[in-house]
Amino acid sequence: MIRRLIPLLLCLLVVPALQADQELYVGIVPVTDQSEAQRAAALPGALLHVLRKLSGEREIPAQPALDEALASAGDLLLAFGYRESPRTLADGTETTELELVARFSPPEVDQLVRGLGLRRWRVQREPVVLWVVIDDGRGRTMMPPEYQPEYDGMAQTAETRGLPVAWPGLTPELMEQVDVQLLWGGYTEQLVGADTQTEGVAIVAARRERGEWNVRWIFADASTSTSWRARQATLGPALDEGIHQLADLVASIHAIDPAGQGAYRTEMLLTGLGSSGDYARTLDYLDGLGLVDDVQVRGVGPTGVRLSLALNAEPGYLESVLRQDGVIEAADAPGEYRLVP
Repeated sequence: MIRRLIPLLLCLLVVPALQADQELYVGIVPVTDQSEAQRAAALPGALLHVLRKLSGEREIPAQPALDEALASAGDLLLAFGYRESPRTLADGTETTELELVARFSPPEVDQLVRGLGLRRWRVQREPVVLWVVIDDGRGRTMMPPEYQPEYDGMAQTAETRGLPVAWPGLTPELMEQVDVQLLWGGYTEQLVGADTQTEGVAIVAARRERGEWNVRWIFADASTSTSWRARQATLGPALDEGIHQLADLVASIHAIDPAGQGAYRTEMLLTGLGSSGDYARTLDYLDGLGLVDDVQVRGVGPTGVRLSLALNAEPGYLESVLRQDGVIEAADAPGEYRLVP
């Protein structure tokens, strides 16, 4: 069964539901119209949405500083627009909802996050791949199409939490070859080992029993494996609660605690740069890390390039990010690193 599954994993086409590094500073909230009064009333909620995504918190703890920031949300606004989002009502009727899409200033919002003492979930986020198996009494099937509204709801909840998710992009022919029983059993080893840029995988096994849905979640990445359950009378709320727990878990793994935040500087001797392109790729990568505020070149010699990095978190968090990303790896000597080809 495992051998049948491996070729499929290498064919995964994962499409993130959220480009996190671009959209984390965008807050989305429903509005009744496009008037200035409605926009002003909705901006605090949009900023609160951004703070939830950046921190990974379901709810931001109340405090006077938060009230003050929300009251002046317009001062942090860069741009805004509107969109019509599809919605499915309880009776199955399809409709649309008008939403305000507000983009806030990243530097000022980052300063606000630190000032509020919130943890910081890293900006660079890879998607979690969701494998969903449904047993509604007619057998176990991988993502049967009649539950598409529930899958859309999962993606929407994940977007609200700032959690990028993706689906296995398998063709119908490959889908038929997936061993559903293997997935139902929660076997994740080969899924995690597949060569895909993901934060991990989650197997969602949903069964209808005795008038309610019993949903088992199994999450695994290179170093973590855990499971939990959610029970609800209907499938949608059960899947939504599971997504919330998944976001809680992934954020806790990758977030920087308030105690670890501050101003730090670390030195790095970087080797393995064979061309100007390698040099540019290295600086672009380091500049793009949310916990790196500034990169200065201290010197260039035959052994490599010496860099000085200004950090907004303890250096241990940088070490963790470098191990996760696999772009720069530690060399044998302390403080020495090399660019991975």
